[in-house]
Amino acid sequence: MGRYSVPGFLRDQFTTLPPIEALSKDLTGKTIIVTGANVGLGLEAARHFASMNPGRLILGCRSAKSAEEAVKDIQTTTGCKTVVFWPLDLSSFKSVTDFVDRFEREGGGRLDILVQNAGIARREYVQTEDGYESTLETNHLSSALLTILLLPILSKTESRVVVVSSELHLFVKNLEEAKSPQIIAKLSDKAHCTPSVMRQRYNVSKALNVFFVKALAAHLPPDTLITVDAVTPGFCHSKLTREAKGVVGVLVAILKALIARTTEAGSRNLVYAALSGTQAEMQGKYLNKCQVYEESDYILSAEGQKIQDRLWDETISILSEKDSRVRSVTAEILKAA
Repeated sequence: MGRYSVPGFLRDQFTTLPPIEALSKDLTGKTIIVTGANVGLGLEAARHFASMNPGRLILGCRSAKSAEEAVKDIQTTTGCKTVVFWPLDLSSFKSVTDFVDRFEREGGGRLDILVQNAGIARREYVQTEDGYESTLETNHLSSALLTILLLPILSKTESRVVVVSSELHLFVKNLEEAKSPQIIAKLSDKAHCTPSVMRQRYNVSKALNVFFVKALAAHLPPDTLITVDAVTPGFCHSKLTREAKGVVGVLVAILKALIARTTEAGSRNLVYAALSGTQAEMQGKYLNKCQVYEESDYILSAEGQKIQDRLWDETISILSEKDSRVRSVTAEILKAA
């Protein structure tokens, strides 16, 4: 069952993943977007895609300097000349809509793979320019906005949407904010976001990722060409924990030294989620260790289904106010629950 256990976590960490050669596909003529691809898991996943001769590989990143360095690094190590950097900051709805606008103009009319890897892990409350708690907006709301706005293009070809979640979603056994009339508003309320609440915020955001993937899959019509899944890379030597400080920072450093996967190994999970399996096998699934895995018991419960439906409705309502295209996309591309 989908429960967290230390022995299970350790078994997962020391499981040998398939070599990238076993996951490789010919990506000639295909367009791929990887968000947060300037460092860590996103960079290594992008490097793997670059080695498969993509028609275009777009790195959607917040930091121009490190993203341009990533482009040069990928070009040098793979010989790929079709990799480019486009600015994308998921803490800003405007940045997301600007990115989509550019893709509609310059994307060539097709998108085959969207890997939603960008994310942050903060333990303190920071409000974005849009008025939302930063982890909530970055990891869930903006990620959802990007996916939904790109659905019309994704629907033109057999495509894959990969949302990078985490096994830490298993720690979320009850979403306390569901007691409020509006879950997302409560999650973003500064008075509610006490230190104890924020300690769990990353885990909650990763649960929201799984809820979103399952909800999106449920709303896609039977004849859709789009496959969507969620994946955990496992505990890796990534940059995600760079803001960890004090005792937490020390503990993270020790754990990394003892049990963390290399960033390259962890990125194979992302590549597997993007390239492997059939739609029937992968639609709406959660993946771990390059295989379909079970979500948390909470997400799979009857209560979890109710939370999933509420989060979907709230997310669509919020995003519709940010971009009018959301309503038209959901009406034209998706089906009613």
